[in-house]
Amino acid sequence: MSKMIPSVISPEIKSAAEKHIFEWFRNDPRTEDWIVLHSLGIANHNHVIRGETDFFVLVPYMGLFALEVKGGRVRRKDGVWSFTDRYGNVGTKERGPFDQAWDGVFSIVKDIKNKLDTSHQYLEKIFFGIGVMFPDVEYTTVGCDEEQWQVYDCNDGANVYDFIHRIFNGACEKWKTLYGEEVPFTKLPSADDIEYIASLLRGDFDKAVAISVQIKYAEEELIRLTNEQYRCIDQLDDNKRCLIEGGAGTGKTLLAVEEAQKAAASGLRVALFCYNKNLGDWLEKYFEDLPSNLRPAYIGTFHRYMVKVSKSAGIRLAFPQDEAGQNEFYSADLPISAGMALIQLRNEKFDKIIVDEAQDLITDKYLNVFEKCLSGGLSRGRWTFLGDFSQQAIYNTHLIGEKMKEMIEERTSFIRFRLTVNCRNTKTICDEITLVTDFKAPSDVWSIVDGAPVQYLTYSDRFEEKEKLVDTIRTFMDNHISPKKISILSPVKRENSIVSDVNEYEIRDYKTYANNRLSFCTIQAFKGLENSVIILVDIESIADKQLMYVALSRARTALYVIESEAARKEYVDAQMRRLKNGYKT
Repeated sequence: MSKMIPSVISPEIKSAAEKHIFEWFRNDPRTEDWIVLHSLGIANHNHVIRGETDFFVLVPYMGLFALEVKGGRVRRKDGVWSFTDRYGNVGTKERGPFDQAWDGVFSIVKDIKNKLDTSHQYLEKIFFGIGVMFPDVEYTTVGCDEEQWQVYDCNDGANVYDFIHRIFNGACEKWKTLYGEEVPFTKLPSADDIEYIASLLRGDFDKAVAISVQIKYAEEELIRLTNEQYRCIDQLDDNKRCLIEGGAGTGKTLLAVEEAQKAAASGLRVALFCYNKNLGDWLEKYFEDLPSNLRPAYIGTFHRYMVKVSKSAGIRLAFPQDEAGQNEFYSADLPISAGMALIQLRNEKFDKIIVDEAQDLITDKYLNVFEKCLSGGLSRGRWTFLGDFSQQAIYNTHLIGEKMKEMIEERTSFIRFRLTVNCRNTKTICDEITLVTDFKAPSDVWSIVDGAPVQYLTYSDRFEEKEKLVDTIRTFMDNHISPKKISILSPVKRENSIVSDVNEYEIRDYKTYANNRLSFCTIQAFKGLENSVIILVDIESIADKQLMYVALSRARTALYVIESEAARKEYVDAQMRRLKNGYKT
Protein backbone atom coordinates (compact mmCIF):
# COMPACT_ATOMS: atom_id res chain seq x y z
CA MET A 1 0.00 0.00 0.00
CA SER A 2 1.47 3.35 -1.05
CA LYS A 3 1.87 6.18 1.40
CA MET A 4 -0.59 8.73 0.01
CA ILE A 5 0.00 12.43 0.60
CA PRO A 6 -2.53 13.80 1.41
CA SER A 7 -3.92 10.56 2.84
CA VAL A 8 -7.52 11.47 1.85
CA ILE A 9 -8.41 12.65 -1.64
CA SER A 10 -9.70 16.20 -1.74
CA PRO A 11 -13.50 16.53 -2.20
CA GLU A 12 -12.71 19.29 -4.69
CA ILE A 13 -11.49 16.60 -7.11
CA LYS A 14 -14.47 15.95 -9.38
CA SER A 15 -12.74 13.42 -11.65
CA ALA A 16 -13.94 9.87 -10.99
CA ALA A 17 -10.84 8.64 -12.84
CA GLU A 18 -8.52 10.39 -10.38
CA LYS A 19 -10.47 9.01 -7.42
CA HIS A 20 -10.15 5.45 -8.74
CA ILE A 21 -6.44 5.81 -9.41
CA PHE A 22 -5.94 7.25 -5.93
CA GLU A 23 -7.58 4.12 -4.48
CA TRP A 24 -5.56 1.79 -6.72
CA PHE A 25 -2.27 3.24 -5.53
CA ARG A 26 -3.42 3.28 -1.92
CA ASN A 27 -4.72 -0.30 -1.87
CA ASP A 28 -2.10 -2.21 -3.90
CA PRO A 29 -0.01 -4.20 -1.37
CA ARG A 30 2.93 -4.33 -3.82
CA THR A 31 3.45 -0.55 -3.52
CA GLU A 32 4.11 -0.60 0.23
CA ASP A 33 7.34 1.43 0.13
CA TRP A 34 6.12 3.92 -2.50
CA ILE A 35 5.12 7.54 -1.84
CA VAL A 36 2.40 9.07 -4.01
CA LEU A 37 1.75 12.81 -3.98
CA HIS A 38 -1.69 13.66 -5.31
CA SER A 39 -2.63 16.92 -7.07
CA LEU A 40 0.82 18.33 -6.49
CA GLY A 41 0.77 22.07 -6.98
CA ILE A 42 3.81 23.43 -8.80
CA ALA A 43 4.55 27.01 -7.77
CA ASN A 44 7.57 27.41 -10.06
CA HIS A 45 6.08 26.01 -13.25
CA ASN A 46 7.97 26.45 -16.53
CA HIS A 47 5.10 27.58 -18.73
CA VAL A 48 2.21 28.73 -16.53
CA ILE A 49 1.98 30.71 -13.33
CA ARG A 50 0.46 27.76 -11.48
CA GLY A 51 0.70 24.22 -12.82
CA GLU A 52 -0.43 20.93 -11.39
CA THR A 53 0.64 17.30 -11.67
CA ASP A 54 -2.17 14.83 -10.96
CA PHE A 55 0.05 12.18 -9.37
CA PHE A 56 3.76 12.29 -8.58
CA VAL A 57 5.05 8.82 -7.71
CA LEU A 58 8.32 8.25 -5.83
CA VAL A 59 9.62 4.68 -5.96
CA PRO A 60 12.80 3.38 -4.25
CA TYR A 61 15.52 2.26 -6.68
CA MET A 62 13.43 3.33 -9.67
CA GLY A 63 12.87 7.08 -9.63
CA LEU A 64 10.31 9.86 -9.82
CA PHE A 65 7.32 9.67 -12.17
CA ALA A 66 4.85 12.43 -13.08
CA LEU A 67 1.44 11.15 -14.18
CA GLU A 68 -1.31 13.03 -15.99
CA VAL A 69 -4.84 11.61 -15.77
CA LYS A 70 -7.48 12.12 -18.47
CA GLY A 71 -10.84 10.56 -17.75
CA GLY A 72 -13.78 10.28 -20.14
CA ARG A 73 -13.57 10.34 -23.93
CA VAL A 74 -10.26 11.46 -25.47
CA ARG A 75 -9.68 12.59 -29.03
CA ARG A 76 -6.75 14.08 -30.97
CA LYS A 77 -7.31 15.60 -34.43
CA ASP A 78 -4.93 17.79 -36.41
CA GLY A 79 -2.76 18.19 -33.33
CA VAL A 80 -5.63 19.43 -31.14
CA TRP A 81 -6.73 17.39 -28.13
CA SER A 82 -10.36 17.26 -26.99
CA PHE A 83 -11.69 15.72 -23.78
CA THR A 84 -15.34 14.86 -23.08
CA ASP A 85 -16.38 14.33 -19.46
CA ARG A 86 -19.24 12.15 -18.19
CA TYR A 87 -21.66 15.09 -18.43
CA GLY A 88 -20.93 15.64 -22.12
CA ASN A 89 -18.83 18.77 -21.61
CA VAL A 90 -16.05 19.09 -24.19
CA GLY A 91 -12.74 20.87 -23.61
CA THR A 92 -9.94 21.35 -26.13
CA LYS A 93 -6.20 21.95 -25.75
CA GLU A 94 -3.37 22.35 -28.19
CA ARG A 95 -0.85 21.11 -25.65
CA GLY A 96 -1.45 17.44 -25.00
CA PRO A 97 -1.20 15.54 -21.71
CA PHE A 98 2.27 14.19 -22.57
CA ASP A 99 3.61 17.72 -22.92
CA GLN A 100 1.89 18.62 -19.65
CA ALA A 101 3.50 15.67 -17.90
CA TRP A 102 6.98 16.58 -19.16
CA ASP A 103 6.50 20.24 -18.18
CA GLY A 104 5.38 19.11 -14.74
CA VAL A 105 8.22 16.71 -14.07
CA PHE A 106 10.89 19.17 -15.27
CA SER A 107 9.44 21.88 -13.01
CA ILE A 108 9.32 19.55 -10.02
CA VAL A 109 12.84 18.20 -10.53
CA LYS A 110 14.13 21.76 -10.88
CA ASP A 111 12.37 22.69 -7.65
CA ILE A 112 13.91 19.68 -5.90
CA LYS A 113 17.40 20.70 -7.04
CA ASN A 114 16.91 24.20 -5.65
CA LYS A 115 15.92 22.81 -2.24
CA LEU A 116 18.58 20.13 -1.76
CA ASP A 117 20.85 20.56 1.23
CA THR A 118 24.59 19.97 0.90
CA SER A 119 24.40 16.35 2.05
CA HIS A 120 21.89 15.45 -0.70
CA GLN A 121 23.49 17.12 -3.73
CA TYR A 122 23.87 13.72 -5.39
CA LEU A 123 20.09 13.75 -5.97
CA GLU A 124 20.51 16.48 -8.60
CA LYS A 125 20.92 13.66 -11.16
CA ILE A 126 17.98 11.55 -10.04
CA PHE A 127 16.19 9.33 -12.58
CA PHE A 128 12.68 10.42 -13.62
CA GLY A 129 9.97 9.79 -16.21
CA ILE A 130 6.37 10.46 -17.17
CA GLY A 131 3.16 8.63 -17.96
CA VAL A 132 -0.38 9.50 -19.05
CA MET A 133 -3.39 7.56 -17.80
CA PHE A 134 -6.61 7.14 -19.85
CA PRO A 135 -8.48 4.72 -17.55
CA ASP A 136 -11.85 5.08 -19.32
CA VAL A 137 -10.84 4.37 -22.93
CA GLU A 138 -8.68 2.05 -25.04
CA TYR A 139 -5.79 4.15 -26.29
CA THR A 140 -3.87 2.65 -29.17
CA THR A 141 -2.94 5.68 -31.26
CA VAL A 142 0.62 6.64 -30.50
CA GLY A 143 2.07 9.77 -32.07
CA CYS A 144 5.35 11.57 -31.97
CA ASP A 145 4.57 12.89 -28.47
CA GLU A 146 4.70 9.56 -26.70
CA GLU A 147 5.76 5.94 -26.48
CA GLN A 148 3.26 3.13 -25.96
CA TRP A 149 4.89 2.15 -22.67
CA GLN A 150 4.06 5.62 -21.31
CA VAL A 151 0.32 5.01 -21.81
CA TYR A 152 -2.14 3.49 -19.33
CA ASP A 153 -5.64 2.71 -20.59
CA CYS A 154 -8.76 0.71 -19.67
CA ASN A 155 -6.98 -2.57 -20.49
CA ASP A 156 -4.65 -2.01 -17.52
CA GLY A 157 -7.55 -2.22 -15.08
CA ALA A 158 -6.34 -1.32 -11.59
CA ASN A 159 -2.76 -2.43 -12.20
CA VAL A 160 -0.87 0.77 -11.41
CA TYR A 161 2.05 -1.28 -10.07
CA ASP A 162 2.84 -2.79 -13.48
CA PHE A 163 2.33 0.57 -15.19
CA ILE A 164 5.05 2.26 -13.11
CA HIS A 165 7.38 -0.67 -13.76
CA ARG A 166 6.58 -0.39 -17.47
CA ILE A 167 7.49 3.30 -17.47
CA PHE A 168 10.71 2.55 -15.61
CA ASN A 169 11.75 -0.26 -17.94
CA GLY A 170 10.85 1.76 -21.03
CA ALA A 171 12.79 4.77 -19.77
CA CYS A 172 15.78 2.54 -19.02
CA GLU A 173 15.74 1.17 -22.59
CA LYS A 174 15.50 4.73 -23.90
CA TRP A 175 18.50 5.69 -21.77
CA LYS A 176 20.50 2.72 -23.05
CA THR A 177 19.68 3.63 -26.67
CA LEU A 178 20.76 7.25 -26.14
CA TYR A 179 23.87 6.70 -24.03
CA GLY A 180 24.92 3.15 -24.85
CA GLU A 181 24.94 2.03 -21.21
CA GLU A 182 22.63 0.97 -18.39
CA VAL A 183 21.16 3.62 -16.13
CA PRO A 184 23.81 4.27 -13.42
CA PHE A 185 22.75 2.91 -10.05
CA THR A 186 23.68 6.26 -8.49
CA LYS A 187 20.74 7.88 -10.28
CA LEU A 188 18.22 5.58 -8.56
CA PRO A 189 16.95 6.90 -5.19
CA SER A 190 16.93 4.80 -2.02
CA ALA A 191 13.94 4.54 0.32
CA ASP A 192 15.51 7.24 2.52
CA ASP A 193 16.03 9.42 -0.54
CA ILE A 194 12.37 9.39 -1.53
CA GLU A 195 11.33 10.16 2.04
CA TYR A 196 13.65 13.15 1.92
CA ILE A 197 12.35 14.31 -1.47
CA ALA A 198 8.74 13.94 -0.33
CA SER A 199 9.52 16.13 2.68
CA LEU A 200 10.89 18.81 0.33
CA LEU A 201 7.78 18.77 -1.84
CA ARG A 202 5.11 18.14 0.75
CA GLY A 203 5.04 21.66 2.13
CA ASP A 204 4.37 23.04 -1.37
CA PHE A 205 0.90 21.54 -1.55
CA ASP A 206 -0.20 19.87 1.70
CA LYS A 207 -1.12 23.02 3.59
CA ALA A 208 -3.53 23.91 6.34
CA VAL A 209 -5.23 27.09 7.39
CA ALA A 210 -3.58 28.74 10.38
CA ILE A 211 -5.60 28.86 13.58
CA SER A 212 -5.30 32.65 13.48
CA VAL A 213 -8.41 34.67 14.16
CA GLN A 214 -7.29 37.90 12.58
CA ILE A 215 -6.18 36.16 9.37
CA LYS A 216 -9.32 34.03 9.22
CA TYR A 217 -11.56 37.06 8.94
CA ALA A 218 -9.27 39.15 6.76
CA GLU A 219 -7.94 36.58 4.30
CA GLU A 220 -7.48 32.82 4.21
CA GLU A 221 -3.74 32.73 4.73
CA LEU A 222 -2.15 29.28 4.49
CA ILE A 223 0.79 28.09 6.54
CA ARG A 224 3.07 25.13 6.10
CA LEU A 225 2.86 22.44 8.69
CA THR A 226 6.08 21.57 10.48
CA ASN A 227 7.74 18.22 9.82
CA GLU A 228 6.78 17.25 13.36
CA GLN A 229 3.11 17.90 12.63
CA TYR A 230 3.32 15.85 9.43
CA ARG A 231 4.69 12.93 11.46
CA CYS A 232 1.81 13.35 13.87
CA ILE A 233 -0.73 13.28 11.02
CA ASP A 234 0.85 10.08 9.74
CA GLN A 235 0.50 8.55 13.22
CA LEU A 236 -3.20 9.44 13.24
CA ASP A 237 -3.64 7.68 9.90
CA ASP A 238 -2.27 4.45 11.33
CA ASN A 239 -3.84 4.40 14.81
CA LYS A 240 -7.44 4.50 16.03
CA ARG A 241 -6.70 6.10 19.40
CA CYS A 242 -4.14 8.81 19.99
CA LEU A 243 -3.26 11.29 22.73
CA ILE A 244 -1.39 14.34 21.41
CA GLU A 245 0.41 16.53 23.95
CA GLY A 246 1.94 19.90 23.26
CA GLY A 247 2.50 23.32 24.72
CA ALA A 248 0.91 26.54 23.55
CA GLY A 249 1.62 27.37 19.92
CA THR A 250 2.57 23.84 18.84
CA GLY A 251 -0.41 23.52 16.49
CA LYS A 252 -2.81 21.26 18.42
CA THR A 253 -5.97 23.01 17.23
CA LEU A 254 -4.62 23.13 13.69
CA LEU A 255 -4.12 19.37 13.80
CA ALA A 256 -7.60 18.87 15.29
CA VAL A 257 -9.12 20.81 12.38
CA GLU A 258 -7.10 18.85 9.81
CA GLU A 259 -7.99 15.51 11.37
CA ALA A 260 -11.69 16.43 11.52
CA GLN A 261 -11.72 17.36 7.82
CA LYS A 262 -9.95 14.17 6.79
CA ALA A 263 -12.20 11.94 8.89
CA ALA A 264 -15.34 13.63 7.54
CA ALA A 265 -14.04 13.37 3.96
CA SER A 266 -13.55 9.63 4.40
CA GLY A 267 -17.25 9.26 5.29
CA LEU A 268 -17.03 9.03 9.08
CA ARG A 269 -19.56 10.69 11.37
CA VAL A 270 -17.25 12.95 13.37
CA ALA A 271 -17.51 15.19 16.43
CA LEU A 272 -14.99 17.95 17.12
CA PHE A 273 -15.24 18.95 20.79
CA CYS A 274 -13.51 21.71 22.75
CA TYR A 275 -13.94 23.44 26.12
CA ASN A 276 -13.67 27.14 25.41
CA LYS A 277 -16.81 28.84 24.01
CA ASN A 278 -14.87 31.37 21.91
CA LEU A 279 -12.80 28.58 20.38
CA GLY A 280 -15.98 26.58 19.75
CA ASP A 281 -17.50 29.57 17.94
CA TRP A 282 -14.31 29.96 15.87
CA LEU A 283 -14.38 26.30 14.86
CA GLU A 284 -18.03 26.52 13.85
CA LYS A 285 -17.38 29.59 11.73
CA TYR A 286 -14.35 27.99 10.09
CA PHE A 287 -16.23 24.86 9.02
CA GLU A 288 -19.21 26.88 7.76
CA ASP A 289 -17.12 27.90 4.76
CA LEU A 290 -16.14 24.33 3.81
CA PRO A 291 -18.03 21.82 1.61
CA SER A 292 -20.55 19.72 3.54
CA ASN A 293 -18.53 16.53 3.12
CA LEU A 294 -15.65 18.13 5.07
CA ARG A 295 -17.78 19.25 8.01
CA PRO A 296 -18.05 17.16 11.18
CA ALA A 297 -21.51 16.15 12.37
CA TYR A 298 -20.93 18.20 15.53
CA ILE A 299 -18.57 21.14 16.08
CA GLY A 300 -18.29 23.13 19.28
CA THR A 301 -18.05 22.93 23.03
CA PHE A 302 -18.60 19.64 24.81
CA HIS A 303 -20.98 21.29 27.27
CA ARG A 304 -23.23 22.61 24.51
CA TYR A 305 -23.29 19.11 23.03
CA MET A 306 -24.38 17.64 26.36
CA VAL A 307 -27.17 20.22 26.64
CA LYS A 308 -28.25 19.42 23.07
CA VAL A 309 -28.52 15.64 23.54
CA SER A 310 -30.23 16.04 26.93
CA LYS A 311 -32.93 18.26 25.40
CA SER A 312 -33.27 15.92 22.41
CA ALA A 313 -34.11 13.09 24.81
CA GLY A 314 -36.71 15.24 26.57
CA ILE A 315 -34.70 15.70 29.75
CA ARG A 316 -35.49 19.01 31.45
CA LEU A 317 -32.45 20.90 32.65
CA ALA A 318 -32.42 23.40 35.51
CA PHE A 319 -29.69 25.99 34.95
CA PRO A 320 -28.56 27.54 38.27
CA GLN A 321 -27.92 31.28 38.45
CA ASP A 322 -25.16 31.35 41.06
CA GLU A 323 -21.55 30.49 40.17
CA ALA A 324 -21.21 27.62 42.64
CA GLY A 325 -24.41 26.05 41.37
CA GLN A 326 -23.29 26.42 37.76
CA ASN A 327 -19.98 24.68 38.49
CA GLU A 328 -21.83 21.73 40.05
CA PHE A 329 -24.35 21.64 37.19
CA TYR A 330 -21.78 21.54 34.37
CA SER A 331 -19.32 19.21 36.08
CA ALA A 332 -21.79 16.71 37.58
CA ASP A 333 -25.50 17.11 36.79
CA LEU A 334 -25.17 17.80 33.05
CA PRO A 335 -22.90 14.83 32.21
CA ILE A 336 -25.27 12.52 34.12
CA SER A 337 -28.23 13.86 32.12
CA ALA A 338 -26.30 13.56 28.84
CA GLY A 339 -25.33 9.97 29.67
CA MET A 340 -28.96 9.06 30.31
CA ALA A 341 -29.97 10.77 27.07
CA LEU A 342 -27.41 8.89 25.01
CA ILE A 343 -28.80 5.56 26.24
CA GLN A 344 -32.10 6.58 24.63
CA LEU A 345 -30.61 8.18 21.50
CA ARG A 346 -29.03 5.13 19.91
CA ASN A 347 -28.47 6.88 16.56
CA GLU A 348 -26.46 9.68 18.19
CA LYS A 349 -23.16 7.79 18.22
CA PHE A 350 -20.15 9.15 16.34
CA ASP A 351 -17.66 7.07 14.35
CA LYS A 352 -14.84 9.27 15.66
CA ILE A 353 -14.43 12.02 18.25
CA ILE A 354 -11.67 14.63 18.31
CA VAL A 355 -11.23 16.52 21.58
CA ASP A 356 -9.22 19.73 21.63
CA GLU A 357 -8.34 21.32 25.02
CA ALA A 358 -8.58 17.79 26.44
CA GLN A 359 -6.83 18.85 29.65
CA ASP A 360 -10.04 20.68 30.64
CA LEU A 361 -12.34 17.77 29.79
CA ILE A 362 -10.75 14.76 31.48
CA THR A 363 -12.92 13.79 34.43
CA ASP A 364 -14.66 10.49 35.16
CA LYS A 365 -18.09 11.93 34.43
CA TYR A 366 -17.03 13.50 31.13
CA LEU A 367 -15.21 10.33 30.07
CA ASN A 368 -18.45 8.41 30.68
CA VAL A 369 -20.21 10.68 28.18
CA PHE A 370 -17.42 10.26 25.64
CA GLU A 371 -17.79 6.51 26.15
CA LYS A 372 -21.51 6.58 25.37
CA CYS A 373 -21.42 8.92 22.36
CA LEU A 374 -18.63 7.04 20.55
CA SER A 375 -19.24 3.92 18.48
CA GLY A 376 -17.13 1.20 20.10
CA GLY A 377 -16.64 3.35 23.21
CA LEU A 378 -13.28 4.68 24.36
CA SER A 379 -11.81 1.19 24.50
CA ARG A 380 -12.45 0.18 20.87
CA GLY A 381 -13.61 3.34 19.11
CA ARG A 382 -11.73 5.99 17.14
CA TRP A 383 -10.67 9.06 19.07
CA THR A 384 -7.98 11.73 19.23
CA PHE A 385 -7.39 13.80 22.38
CA LEU A 386 -5.20 16.90 22.10
CA GLY A 387 -4.09 18.93 25.10
CA ASP A 388 -1.46 20.68 27.19
CA PHE A 389 -1.53 18.68 30.40
CA SER A 390 1.27 20.57 32.11
CA GLN A 391 0.60 24.28 31.59
CA GLN A 392 -2.93 25.04 30.37
CA ALA A 393 -5.26 23.07 32.66
CA ILE A 394 -6.66 26.28 34.11
CA TYR A 395 -10.22 24.89 34.38
CA ASN A 396 -9.32 21.44 35.72
CA THR A 397 -6.87 22.42 38.45
CA HIS A 398 -7.85 19.67 40.91
CA LEU A 399 -6.20 17.03 38.70
CA ILE A 400 -2.58 16.96 37.59
CA GLY A 401 -1.78 16.03 34.01
CA GLU A 402 -0.35 12.59 34.77
CA LYS A 403 -3.48 11.65 36.71
CA MET A 404 -5.66 12.66 33.75
CA LYS A 405 -3.65 10.43 31.43
CA GLU A 406 -3.87 7.57 33.91
CA MET A 407 -7.66 7.91 33.90
CA ILE A 408 -7.69 7.32 30.14
CA GLU A 409 -5.18 4.46 30.42
CA GLU A 410 -7.50 2.70 32.88
CA ARG A 411 -10.11 2.50 30.13
CA THR A 412 -8.04 1.60 27.05
CA SER A 413 -4.66 1.61 25.31
CA PHE A 414 -3.56 4.34 22.92
CA ILE A 415 -0.49 5.81 21.28
CA ARG A 416 1.07 9.09 22.37
CA PHE A 417 2.59 11.84 20.30
CA ARG A 418 4.31 14.89 21.72
CA LEU A 419 4.47 18.20 19.85
CA THR A 420 7.47 20.31 20.82
CA VAL A 421 8.01 22.85 18.05
CA ASN A 422 6.39 26.23 18.69
CA CYS A 423 5.04 27.46 15.35
CA ARG A 424 3.01 30.39 16.68
CA ASN A 425 5.16 32.71 18.77
CA THR A 426 8.40 34.53 17.96
CA LYS A 427 11.60 33.57 19.76
CA THR A 428 11.45 36.67 21.97
CA ILE A 429 7.95 35.74 23.17
CA CYS A 430 9.02 32.13 23.76
CA ASP A 431 11.96 33.34 25.86
CA GLU A 432 9.62 35.53 27.90
CA ILE A 433 7.28 32.61 28.55
CA THR A 434 10.25 30.64 29.88
CA LEU A 435 11.34 33.48 32.16
CA VAL A 436 7.92 34.27 33.64
CA THR A 437 6.47 30.78 33.98
CA ASP A 438 9.59 28.61 34.48
CA PHE A 439 8.37 26.47 31.58
CA LYS A 440 11.30 24.27 30.56
CA ALA A 441 11.46 23.70 26.82
CA PRO A 442 14.46 22.33 24.92
CA SER A 443 16.21 25.27 23.27
CA ASP A 444 16.31 23.54 19.90
CA VAL A 445 12.53 23.19 19.65
CA TRP A 446 11.40 26.65 20.74
CA SER A 447 10.58 29.03 17.91
CA ILE A 448 13.57 30.24 15.89
CA VAL A 449 11.69 33.17 14.32
CA ASP A 450 13.09 36.45 15.60
CA GLY A 451 10.70 39.17 16.64
CA ALA A 452 10.34 42.47 18.47
CA PRO A 453 11.18 42.50 22.19
CA VAL A 454 8.33 42.09 24.66
CA GLN A 455 7.40 45.52 26.04
CA TYR A 456 6.69 45.99 29.77
CA LEU A 457 4.96 49.16 31.02
CA THR A 458 4.68 49.66 34.78
CA TYR A 459 1.93 51.67 36.50
CA SER A 460 1.58 52.94 40.05
CA ASP A 461 -2.16 53.65 40.05
CA ARG A 462 -5.28 53.19 37.92
CA PHE A 463 -4.96 56.59 36.21
CA GLU A 464 -1.41 55.81 35.07
CA GLU A 465 -2.47 52.36 33.88
CA LYS A 466 -5.19 53.87 31.70
CA GLU A 467 -2.75 56.44 30.33
CA LYS A 468 -0.25 53.74 29.33
CA LEU A 469 -2.95 51.63 27.69
CA VAL A 470 -4.26 54.55 25.64
CA ASP A 471 -0.71 55.53 24.60
CA THR A 472 -0.01 51.95 23.52
CA ILE A 473 -3.16 51.77 21.41
CA ARG A 474 -2.35 55.17 19.87
CA THR A 475 1.10 53.93 18.89
CA PHE A 476 -0.43 51.04 16.95
CA MET A 477 -3.05 53.24 15.31
CA ASP A 478 -0.40 55.79 14.26
CA ASN A 479 1.56 52.97 12.66
CA HIS A 480 -1.51 51.82 10.73
CA ILE A 481 -1.83 48.48 12.50
CA SER A 482 -5.32 47.15 11.80
CA PRO A 483 -7.45 47.27 14.99
CA LYS A 484 -8.71 43.74 14.35
CA LYS A 485 -5.13 42.47 14.77
CA ILE A 486 -5.02 43.78 18.36
CA SER A 487 -6.59 42.05 21.37
CA ILE A 488 -6.48 43.35 24.94
CA LEU A 489 -6.53 40.56 27.53
CA SER A 490 -7.10 40.76 31.27
CA PRO A 491 -7.32 38.28 34.14
CA VAL A 492 -10.52 40.04 35.29
CA LYS A 493 -13.88 40.76 33.67
CA ARG A 494 -14.45 43.95 31.72
CA GLU A 495 -16.32 45.76 34.49
CA ASN A 496 -13.30 45.32 36.77
CA SER A 497 -10.69 46.01 34.10
CA ILE A 498 -8.96 49.27 33.22
CA VAL A 499 -10.52 48.84 29.77
CA SER A 500 -13.83 50.02 31.22
CA ASP A 501 -12.22 53.44 31.83
CA VAL A 502 -11.09 53.94 28.23
CA ASN A 503 -13.28 56.26 26.15
CA GLU A 504 -10.69 57.40 23.59
CA TYR A 505 -11.02 54.22 21.51
CA GLU A 506 -13.85 51.81 20.83
CA ILE A 507 -12.90 48.49 22.42
CA ARG A 508 -15.45 45.79 21.79
CA ASP A 509 -15.86 42.54 23.67
CA TYR A 510 -14.27 39.79 21.63
CA LYS A 511 -16.77 38.05 19.37
CA THR A 512 -15.75 35.30 17.01
CA TYR A 513 -18.30 36.30 14.39
CA ALA A 514 -17.51 40.04 14.39
CA ASN A 515 -13.87 40.42 15.28
CA ASN A 516 -13.32 43.45 13.06
CA ARG A 517 -12.42 45.96 15.78
CA LEU A 518 -10.03 46.39 18.65
CA SER A 519 -11.17 43.68 21.05
CA PHE A 520 -11.20 42.84 24.76
CA CYS A 521 -11.39 39.41 26.36
CA THR A 522 -10.45 37.70 29.58
CA ILE A 523 -7.31 35.58 29.42
CA GLN A 524 -9.32 32.52 30.40
CA ALA A 525 -11.87 32.95 27.60
CA PHE A 526 -9.15 33.56 25.00
CA LYS A 527 -7.45 30.21 25.62
CA GLY A 528 -6.94 28.36 22.35
CA LEU A 529 -7.05 31.60 20.33
CA GLU A 530 -4.41 34.09 19.24
CA ASN A 531 -3.83 37.42 17.56
CA SER A 532 -0.94 39.31 15.99
CA VAL A 533 -0.76 41.84 18.83
CA ILE A 534 -1.65 41.13 22.45
CA ILE A 535 -1.82 43.81 25.17
CA LEU A 536 -2.04 42.37 28.67
CA VAL A 537 -3.62 44.69 31.26
CA ASP A 538 -4.50 44.54 34.97
CA ILE A 539 -1.44 42.40 35.68
CA GLU A 540 -1.13 42.78 39.45
CA SER A 541 0.96 39.64 39.89
CA ILE A 542 2.71 36.97 37.80
CA ALA A 543 2.45 34.33 40.52
CA ASP A 544 -0.24 32.30 38.71
CA LYS A 545 2.13 30.53 36.30
CA GLN A 546 -0.54 28.67 34.34
CA LEU A 547 -2.60 31.80 33.75
CA MET A 548 0.49 33.77 32.67
CA TYR A 549 1.53 30.93 30.38
CA VAL A 550 -1.82 31.16 28.59
CA ALA A 551 -1.70 34.97 28.52
CA LEU A 552 1.82 35.35 27.11
CA SER A 553 1.42 32.64 24.50
CA ARG A 554 -1.58 34.26 22.78
CA ALA A 555 0.63 36.76 20.89
CA ARG A 556 2.02 35.85 17.50
CA THR A 557 4.35 38.76 16.85
CA ALA A 558 3.94 41.63 19.37
CA LEU A 559 3.37 41.46 23.12
CA TYR A 560 2.84 44.36 25.52
CA VAL A 561 2.42 43.81 29.27
CA ILE A 562 0.98 46.64 31.40
CA GLU A 563 1.79 45.60 34.96
CA SER A 564 1.68 46.96 38.49
CA GLU A 565 4.81 47.83 40.50
CA ALA A 566 4.25 44.69 42.56
CA ALA A 567 4.18 42.53 39.43
CA ARG A 568 7.33 44.29 38.18
CA LYS A 569 9.12 43.37 41.41
CA GLU A 570 8.13 39.72 40.96
CA TYR A 571 9.45 39.84 37.39
CA VAL A 572 12.80 41.32 38.49
CA ASP A 573 13.08 38.63 41.18
CA ALA A 574 12.49 35.97 38.50
CA GLN A 575 15.29 37.47 36.41
CA MET A 576 17.64 37.42 39.39
CA ARG A 577 16.87 33.78 40.11
CA ARG A 578 17.69 32.86 36.52
CA LEU A 579 20.98 34.77 36.66
CA LYS A 580 21.85 33.09 39.93
CA ASN A 581 21.14 29.69 38.36
CA GLY A 582 23.34 30.48 35.38
CA TYR A 583 20.68 31.23 32.77
CA LYS A 584 20.72 34.09 30.32
CA THR A 585 17.90 36.60 30.55
